[in-house]
This record gives sequence, structure tokens and C-alpha cells, in this order.
Amino acid sequence: MDQLIQIQDLTFTYPAQQQPVLKDINLTVNHGDFIVIAGDTGSGKTTLLNHLKKELIPAGETTGDVLINGKPIKTLSQLDSAQTVGYVAQNPQTQPIMSTVIEELAFPLENVGCPSNEIERRIAELSNYLGLDQLLDRQISELSGGQLQLANLASVLILRPKIILLDEPTSQLDPLTTQHFFEVLRRVHEELGITIILSEHHLSIALSLANRMLLIQHQTITFDGPPTEGIKLMGNDERLGYFIPPVSQVFLAGKRHLDDLPISVAAGQRAIRKDRIHFKPTTALTQSPIQRPANVILKAKNIQFSFDRQKNVVDHLDLNVHQGDWLAIIGKNGAGKSTLLNLLTGLRTPQHGKVYFNQKVVWKIPTPQRIKSLSFLSQTPTLQFRSGSVYEQLTIQARELALDHPQSRINAIVDQLKLQSILKHNPFDISGGQQQLLGLAIALLAKPTLLILDEPTKGLDPFTKNFVGNILKQVQQAGTTIIMASHDMGFCATFADHCAFMFDGHINTYLPTRNFFTHNFFFTTSINRLVRNQVPEAMLARDIELNNASNG
Repeated sequence: MDQLIQIQDLTFTYPAQQQPVLKDINLTVNHGDFIVIAGDTGSGKTTLLNHLKKELIPAGETTGDVLINGKPIKTLSQLDSAQTVGYVAQNPQTQPIMSTVIEELAFPLENVGCPSNEIERRIAELSNYLGLDQLLDRQISELSGGQLQLANLASVLILRPKIILLDEPTSQLDPLTTQHFFEVLRRVHEELGITIILSEHHLSIALSLANRMLLIQHQTITFDGPPTEGIKLMGNDERLGYFIPPVSQVFLAGKRHLDDLPISVAAGQRAIRKDRIHFKPTTALTQSPIQRPANVILKAKNIQFSFDRQKNVVDHLDLNVHQGDWLAIIGKNGAGKSTLLNLLTGLRTPQHGKVYFNQKVVWKIPTPQRIKSLSFLSQTPTLQFRSGSVYEQLTIQARELALDHPQSRINAIVDQLKLQSILKHNPFDISGGQQQLLGLAIALLAKPTLLILDEPTKGLDPFTKNFVGNILKQVQQAGTTIIMASHDMGFCATFADHCAFMFDGHINTYLPTRNFFTHNFFFTTSINRLVRNQVPEAMLARDIELNNASNG
């Protein structure tokens, strides 16, 4: 019998909600499947995953059955559950329990009663397999986001589960770390035969590894099949069209009749060579260069910051941001981007140097005055939540800002970000993407002069990401300057005016966006990788089109 998981007529409704988040879900998962779950923000992807792990089943009204190896999931013992189903969460920082990597790996084994010699053997084997052997004695708090997520995966693998569930595991990782993490998942799947089920918004890499794609719409599964067929189906829906990986978009737009629709850059390049396909630039590439305004709104002068007074996270950094600009700061996990943003907002004070906002030292500006003109969206927006409902949270923020017409401003921001359906919900119970939208709403209430964003697209589905980008563009065009740190190359390429690379505590390669991406080799877009030999200045799917003279 090849069936590993059976879901039969599963319907689930959260407490105090009238509409179910999952409805009539029927699904069979076979041994060795690699399944990617796609769907809108708040569509129920996380809720479905949580129903496959006994300890994570949410409170609420449930009907239907979930069987693992033919047994109802709720009847599994704690030991059986731990050794059958592993779970890796979206936020790497929420999962660890212990203080060091080796303690984190030993903890689950101790919980299931492994003898000490077996614990040592398993840790040695697994840490070498995953390349964690040099990190075993490191403090969890010292790990980069990628190292931490790899340690989380290791703490799951150490119990040798049959199934690993992953909830948007790369949403907080930089592009190169994301590639490495998925390469590890590929090895785990192919070499160990472990069944993998993951939810993901960035489908390019994930779908190139999967044998099945699930699409969740309207509280149920509307597609279950090969990824290439699912991608073609998405092309028929205006909203789902944003989910299509950029490489696939190019070939679908060119109406190419290919046996296998390319998803990855490598597959796209193979198709180009095989069918002798040629691309040419579109008129999108003829846009005039951005003229940087003359006046500087924010200036960082020789700032330095260290957590331990030994190694500088920000090292004698200089930065000038001009009024009306949209600057994206890019770099690896642990490069110091979030620390820099905290210094720019005045939430941290550098040990050396100063940050000036409108020619005033930012941390000396009185808080009531500062928050009216400088808004900040944290990488973890839940840190700002303090109330029992979304509406109450917006009301609290409006009160602290002392807005002249608070109710009309709240209504406007609710309409702008389309938050009506979650106004009565607890901010901690809504999806990660919805929490991100609420955090953005809080930041925009004041109509700030300067908006600083730390990973603003984290947890957002592709359609919502584009929706947010267009709103931020409108905010920028109305006079707001935007500075953001982001791992999302496509989002930066689409919306930012300038991009800069942060490395070794410094800001490097501060360039207009197109120059930035077309001069990079690793930190660039998939479209630039795909066609850099034919259209080197291309960075987005809209930048290229099929040359009618192509053969094939």
C-alpha cells in the first residue's frame, strides 16, 4: 500500500468565525511525494499543514478525518507522531528551544528516550550530512537566518521522520541561502526517500523539485496534479497569473508549444538551446533613467554598531538617501540590514557616528514628533500588536499619532489595503501575510515623510505582493521616501528606484535598479539569468519578447 496520508472530507472553522477556512478537503499523499501547496495569502495553506501534525491541530470546529498510515492522526502517540511527522515553521526564530545547535539536535532524541551513545552517533552523522558539523557548539542566537533554518530542519531530521511539513521555509532567507536550502531538501527527498509537503509563495525553485502541486482556492483544493499543468491553469486566471514563475511566464507569453514547460532557469536555457529560441527587448527597456532629487532627507555619517563591542555589524557606514527615492538594500542573511534599519529609525543608537533625518539627529527627535513623519515596518510586525482585534490595533495607533480625523484615516487605510474581512479578528490569529498587511497599515496611518520597511513582502502571495508594491508606489509618488531591506529580487527589480548591496557592515554598489541587477551575477533576477546572453539589460519578464525570426 503506497498511501501515506489520507484526508477525507476535512472541514475546519476557527473559533468565533462563521465561515470555514477549509472545506471538503480530500487528499491522498503517497510515500515519496514532493508536494508544493500554492494559494493566496490566508487561503488556508498553513491550516491544512497544521492538520497533518497532531500537536499543531488548531482549536476550532473540525469535521472529517485525517489518517496517517491508516490510523486517525489524533490516536497517534506522542512518540509515533514525533517519529512520523516533522515540521519546519516559516519563522526560523520560533522553533529552537535550546541555546546551542548541539543541544537543539539532542533535545528531540532525549525526549523519545534515545540512549546517549545513539544520540551522539546520530548527531555526528546528521551534522556531517547537512554540513552543520562546524556549527554544533555555536549559540542559536549567533546563527544567520539560513544557518538557523538548516538547524531547524536538522532537529526534525534527527528523528528520521517519514514526512516533513514545511510552511514557507524560505520566506526570510536571501536568494543564495534559499537555493542552498532547497538543494538540501532535494537531497533529503531523493537520497532519503522522505515525503515532503511544503507551502510556498516563491514557486520557481519549489515547483522544479515537486512531482505534485496543490492549489487551494475558496477553502478547498481546486487543482492536484503535475506542476507544469498547474502553471498552465494559473495562466487562465488574472490573479493566479502572478503566481507563475517568471521563466514559465516568458514561454507562456511566447505561445511556445513545448513538451515540458520550463520552470527553472536551467530548464529554460535548455529549451532555448534546443529550439533555437531568440528573444529581443521590449519597449519597457527604453524608459528614461531616474533623476535623483537634489535634497537629502536622511543621512548616515560614519555610523558604527556592535552587539558585543568586538565585531561591528555596521562598520563606519555612510549613506545619503534623497527625498522621493525608493531605495532597496539587499544582502545575505546576517549582513546587518535589519540592524541598519533600526539605526536609521532611531530605535538603536550607534556607538559612533550620527543619523540625520531632515537635518536633525534622528534619536534626539521627540518620539511623538518622530512617529508622525517616520514610520517603520518591522520584519516581525507582531511585535507591534497589543490589542484583541485588527480594528482596535488601528485605533490605538491612530490615538498615539494624535490624528486630526482618526476615524476617516482608519477607514481610508482599511479600504486601501482591503482589510475589511479581518477587522474583528485577533491580530495574532490571522495569517502571516495578513499580519504583514496590518503592520503596513499601521505604518501608513501617519502618511509619513519617510517609510522604512524590513522585508515588506514576507508572507505575501505573488498577487498581494504586486498589490502592495503598487500601493507603495502611489505612496512614494505622493511624496514619501521609502527605504527597505528585502530578499525579494523580483519585488526590488519591479518597484525600487535604486538598489544597494550591504556587505561587511558597509553599503556597496549603490546603483539605479536596472544597472544593479544587470551587473550582478548571483543577486539578480531569474529573467536576467535566463537571457543575459541575448538581452543583457533584461531583468523582468515584461522586458523581453519572442523574436519572430526564432527557429523551432
